[in-house]
Amino acid sequence: MRRPRYILLALLTLLSAGCATVNQPPKQPPPQPGAIFERARPAPLDQAALAQTLARARLVLVGESHRHPGHHAIQAMVLELVAQGRDPRRVVLGVEWLDQTKQPACDELSAGRIDVDEFAKKVDWERSWGYDLELYRPILQMARDKGLRLAALGAPLEVIRQIGRQGLASLGPSQRAAIAPALDLDDAAYRAQVAAQAPMHGQLSGGGLDDFFAAQVARDETMAHNMAARLTPWPDGDAVGVVMVGVGHMAHGLGLPPRLVRRLPGARMVRVMPVEPDAADEISLLFQADYADVLIVSTPAPPRPPRLGVILEPAPGGGLGVRAVLPGSAAEAAGLRAGDVLESVDGKRLRQAKDIHDAVKADPARKRVFDVRRGERLLRLEIGPRPL
Repeated sequence: MRRPRYILLALLTLLSAGCATVNQPPKQPPPQPGAIFERARPAPLDQAALAQTLARARLVLVGESHRHPGHHAIQAMVLELVAQGRDPRRVVLGVEWLDQTKQPACDELSAGRIDVDEFAKKVDWERSWGYDLELYRPILQMARDKGLRLAALGAPLEVIRQIGRQGLASLGPSQRAAIAPALDLDDAAYRAQVAAQAPMHGQLSGGGLDDFFAAQVARDETMAHNMAARLTPWPDGDAVGVVMVGVGHMAHGLGLPPRLVRRLPGARMVRVMPVEPDAADEISLLFQADYADVLIVSTPAPPRPPRLGVILEPAPGGGLGVRAVLPGSAAEAAGLRAGDVLESVDGKRLRQAKDIHDAVKADPARKRVFDVRRGERLLRLEIGPRPL
């Protein structure tokens, strides 16, 4: 998820007002990838100093953009520093990537009974998470090699999807039992942040925002609930938790952090965020905006893959249902509509969004032929992806 730049722009405006234009110190070269900054210290840290900061924490949250190799490299480095010198059985690695039904496979990996590839098959990685396994392999391998306790924190995806479509009131007893018992929906700042992201997830207008926000809160509360359960007895236990989630679940102290603190009172928490090299000169502003406690400059983001501009979900009769079509997208230009069902691409049946990604990645410039079901009609549309 992208960094909320509107906060940075507001800070820049405030901080620049009335500033003198003379006697300015020479501009320093931007920090390079790997540079580490902590809110309380003006100068960059080395890994040894970061390790000391992490050693004092009971909870370490590390953000990610799911497709960014540099972010996952930072996560692996932080995990290594947290684990060093600790009993690995007392290090709990909680991840957003998998829902709680995958916990048996996590236990097998932690115990060294299966390798990472066997683990990926057991959790059906491509369907349950979908992002490139190779980006996550070093972290999963470390959990296996060191015997760290891997914890699947997420709520079942089908339950979260139902909340997003029909609201919390639509859940049956067993579905409601699959998410955290306590949900705090009274968080105006977080609601505003989530609302800014809603168009990218198909909540483009209307009353759907309430349900979309409830789904996001249910995810955060369930992750916090599952992580807290792994750290009991609290505060008397000696386990330390490392949580890896998307940046939108923890930026600016919103989302997951307060929900963890509510369940683990007095927890010393360190929030670690990657920052892109082109934003590294905004370090002080990010700290002022409470973006994180520790910032680590990542390698540059890889080029964004071509996108069709649709929000997809599994269709009841097979294929991929179009939940929303983003304005200005290639899908909109081709005439695709919300409610359509994508059945195949270039003659290949579609089971998951990754099937489309794989087809596009093979030749990004070429238009693809989609078989589309629209009510009782069958259509054939040519759609050429556009980079976003």
